Amino acid sequence: MAYADYTLICIPYDSGYRNLRMGAGPSHLIAAGAASRLEPFGTVSLTTLEAHLPFKTEIGTAFELHREGAAAVSACLMNAGRPIVLAGNCNSSLGTVAGIQCAEPDVPLGVILFDGHGDCNTPETFEGDFLDAMGISTLTGRCWQALASTVQGFRPIPDENVILVGGHGADEGAERVLSKSAIRRVPPQSDIFGDLSRALDQFEKHGVQRIYLHLDLDVLDPTFGRANNFVPDGGLSPSTLKKCVWMIANRCTVTALAIASYDPAEDTTGSVANTALEVLSIVSLSQNS
Repeated sequence: MAYADYTLICIPYDSGYRNLRMGAGPSHLIAAGAASRLEPFGTVSLTTLEAHLPFKTEIGTAFELHREGAAAVSACLMNAGRPIVLAGNCNSSLGTVAGIQCAEPDVPLGVILFDGHGDCNTPETFEGDFLDAMGISTLTGRCWQALASTVQGFRPIPDENVILVGGHGADEGAERVLSKSAIRRVPPQSDIFGDLSRALDQFEKHGVQRIYLHLDLDVLDPTFGRANNFVPDGGLSPSTLKKCVWMIANRCTVTALAIASYDPAEDTTGSVANTALEVLSIVSLSQNS
């Protein structure tokens, strides 16, 4: 068995606020035993990112943390480590992707996102006030291009290199963008394992073998536990999620894993946290077998 060193990169912010709402999720997962799930497979270090702008705003703080996240992920990979990002907001994916691209600029990267929402809005399609609603559109170069260019290493990901598993809670604006895109969707109410397998076939066809795996915990159906206050109905069961992750991790190299959008105050039974920790174990075991 090959052993690897891991860096847990903790980003304890939600919309610019530290340790509030989903910003409390990363520390909770660490306290619940995230490091111990990784320790059988290598040494584990912890890095917590901090925002230093004197006046916190959602956009300014988010992009400050993206820049810090990119540097942390890149440093981990350049030292032959494996980055595990625990973040409040799913838009942290921008920094993680940029860090991978900075460390491995010539390697085709695929992005697989588990998310209860569409996250494909742009400022032109969105009437809300939440930057996370534009996470995938930012990754694919549809919006926030100028600010994204301040994150070292970042290059927009082609639609063909993106798989969205879930997306069942997408609003009208996100649906409009997704319907015109080449992003491959794997909805919960489908032949999910078959659809996911076929999507991975397309990755292989295009030479994509290394991926960034992103798990928004609100992809889980709330009947099994609530990840946050925004979770839509009709998501995945924990067993389905774990089977999907196992499939991905055994067919692709997971260059970085992120777990985000978890508010422990909503997870009254602890079942969502436990599922998150089991995903950590699955990815670590598959990549070290």
